[in-house]
Amino acid sequence: MVAPNSATAPAVRVEVLPEGSPDREACERALAIEGVRLPLPHRIGWPQARRGVASLLVALREPDGRCAAAFGMYSAASRALPGFRLLRVERFGEGVPRAHWAAAVRALAEVARQEPRVLRVSVEVFSRDDNARATLGELLAQNDFVRAPTTRNWGRTFALDLQPSEDELFGSFSPTVRRAIRSVAKLPVQVRSLDDRRLGRRLDALSSETFARTGARYQEVWDWEGVIELSRRVPDASRLVGLFRSDREGPDALLGFAWGWWNGQSVSYFAGASSRPSDLPGVGIVHPLFWDLILWAKRAGATWFDLGGATDGTASSGDPLGGISEFKRRFSKETVDVAEDWNFEPHAFPARVAALVSTGAAWLRQVARR
Repeated sequence: MVAPNSATAPAVRVEVLPEGSPDREACERALAIEGVRLPLPHRIGWPQARRGVASLLVALREPDGRCAAAFGMYSAASRALPGFRLLRVERFGEGVPRAHWAAAVRALAEVARQEPRVLRVSVEVFSRDDNARATLGELLAQNDFVRAPTTRNWGRTFALDLQPSEDELFGSFSPTVRRAIRSVAKLPVQVRSLDDRRLGRRLDALSSETFARTGARYQEVWDWEGVIELSRRVPDASRLVGLFRSDREGPDALLGFAWGWWNGQSVSYFAGASSRPSDLPGVGIVHPLFWDLILWAKRAGATWFDLGGATDGTASSGDPLGGISEFKRRFSKETVDVAEDWNFEPHAFPARVAALVSTGAAWLRQVARR
């Protein structure tokens, strides 16, 4: 599909490229040659990882046909209004050259308006640069987007600057972290990439166990077999790494895992989980996994590493995520604002109907609990 973009320079056009399109693959490849590596959720194959979505790439082409910029979005069915779709853009910012920000935002709004079955578009603006987020926010507001009160992922995170050498980075961690990473060589465990699709169920089991420790309910959003396959196919954008027992075989040998995303200029630790083996009480499971992702990020050219969100709490503060934040502070104490969510409802009437349906469903759930 080709959409006119009258607000951009003459002859610049917007193309919407579906999953499997040869033009999409060519656009990704051309941008990579120019030094623009798209964030993981924008890459071909994203529906392998996230359940129930379809993926599109919005490409901006110069008059000579060159792919100058692009961003990916995924669509999912609306539960409130069957037949309608919800669009989502993750990690919008680092992967689009600044010169094309205005055109990209206009293209996003135009694509949503042209499709009558789009109920809402949600955009995660992602950058640790306050000015960049403010500029993108202004552009989104000019195109009728409204900032959401909360972020779906996280708005604030612990950040690790990757400019120092690997030795300097290692030396900046707390003594506890350094000991845990070194201890891997002395224990019957090893860190290696997860490349066996048969471990998908084990990743779900570890995730469920980890969520239960924080009092949260695990939702099976990710198709871990698909994540494993995607990580094998795009190792420059996705790394899935595990800590395995070397004295055991089978799925239970996997003690924990961590998943890293390429964002365009940085890498995020996005998901992970671990067990607590009673016969290895001294093993630090997550420490060496974080170190592996940090090394991958630095060697991939990332300028900083996002440790996956931050809260102000500690293990004893009553914050259910306080213990996790306390653990992350052992790698970096620097916190930065990094993300905002913005929403756009291109068609007012179905959006109002969906809001009424959602409100009614929430009321019924409250009544049922009484």
